[in-house]
Amino acid sequence: MLRKLPICMLLLISACSSQQQEQQIKVSVEPEPVELRLAEHWQLSYFDEPVFNSKVAVLEAGNKHNPPVILIHGLGQIGMKDWFSVIPTLEKNYHVIAIDLPGFGLSAAKERFLSTNYAHVIAKISKQYSNEKAIIIGHSMGGAVALRYTELYAELVKQLILVDAAGLLEKSAFIKHIVAFEPGDDSSTFVQQQIEGLNEVSSSIIEATTKSTLITNFLQENDYVWNWLVSDSSNMNAALSLVEEDFSQAVNQVAVPVNIIWGGKDNVAPLRTGKVLNKQMSHARLQVIKGAGHVPMKSHHADFMSALETALNEPITDKYSLPSTGGNQGILTCQGENDKTYTGHYDAIVVTDCGRIRLINISTGGLLIKDSVVEIENLTFSSQSSSLTFDESVVTMTNADISGHNTMLINGSRLDMAGISIQATGDAVMVGNGSRISVSLSDINSPKYKGVVHGIFYLRNQPLIER
Repeated sequence: MLRKLPICMLLLISACSSQQQEQQIKVSVEPEPVELRLAEHWQLSYFDEPVFNSKVAVLEAGNKHNPPVILIHGLGQIGMKDWFSVIPTLEKNYHVIAIDLPGFGLSAAKERFLSTNYAHVIAKISKQYSNEKAIIIGHSMGGAVALRYTELYAELVKQLILVDAAGLLEKSAFIKHIVAFEPGDDSSTFVQQQIEGLNEVSSSIIEATTKSTLITNFLQENDYVWNWLVSDSSNMNAALSLVEEDFSQAVNQVAVPVNIIWGGKDNVAPLRTGKVLNKQMSHARLQVIKGAGHVPMKSHHADFMSALETALNEPITDKYSLPSTGGNQGILTCQGENDKTYTGHYDAIVVTDCGRIRLINISTGGLLIKDSVVEIENLTFSSQSSSLTFDESVVTMTNADISGHNTMLINGSRLDMAGISIQATGDAVMVGNGSRISVSLSDINSPKYKGVVHGIFYLRNQPLIER
């Protein structure tokens, strides 16, 4: 049966297994044990919801006259129990409503577990159990569900809190992070190079296989085949639906305050996602829990509760902007170098025949990357006369503000871009020689296209997108 599923699904299920292992490991070293039993004063009921025609388990804690908080869990069969260590603190000041989504925990269902369908279920529950706007807190897959719910039912939401939200990047970027190998801090240069090569091969394979939507489209359009293959596996059902959804419009449209809490060492949902959400959403704040993995409320409970208290009680005051890069450092030339990091403002940057180069908190009016492997984070580029040029290179770019005439030229390269905003008076992105480009949660404003961009593209001798 598994051979009939797309490779992206197999990799994601492997990641879910890794997530569960991580949870078990983290819980075992937690100094204060996580309670997974219902407290006697908590109330458990079942709600007949019409979307999946199922009974949904709903837990209530705290005074029902207090402001409501709705907790949405991620993948894994324990469902709402992921939140049991958090509820005792929340119930002191809030009416806590925790849900086992259909197909998880105590809630049975066999339909397609789309985030949109889950959002409709939560709306029914919110209206049944509360009569005012709620604070929505979602973890992992539940973060994606919470985001979709806030997009569709903004009138029911006071505030959104995302905890290590999964599946929001373009699917190849999401899966590449899950399967990537991380060298140890004490690894030799040789080992680091071998791991880098392995990751490059796996990334190329993932990009090539996730481009095809033939299998997943077939599954989405055929109820009988869907039920036969995946309806009996809630994790597989939900994960397959999640990885195929596009949340770019939701990120662009949600206007309520959004607090983002992320484990700094999350190996399931990359911290990169949190950074992009912090930049692209209109009213957001990111808090990173150092050393925490994908389930920070268990592995780093005290730190998580401190971050949650900030999210609940301290208003978001400033819109995020890219960091200042300081004074002009002239022209940066990197030739034949490896494992270097550069920051600051430069008139121009030229990177040729280099590996593992990091350009962090960079501003420039000219950037050429040729025959190199480069990671860029927090880039400000502005020029009416030159373009960002990528030639036969592999580039990962996270959070950039780019403005100019013809702003980007790509030749024979692989680009993974997330959180990119382009203002162009000419062509925003022009592709020459064949290139593979993954774009997540980005936007373009040019004469040929205005709007969000999210997807994977294989292009030659044409613009990235036009309309």
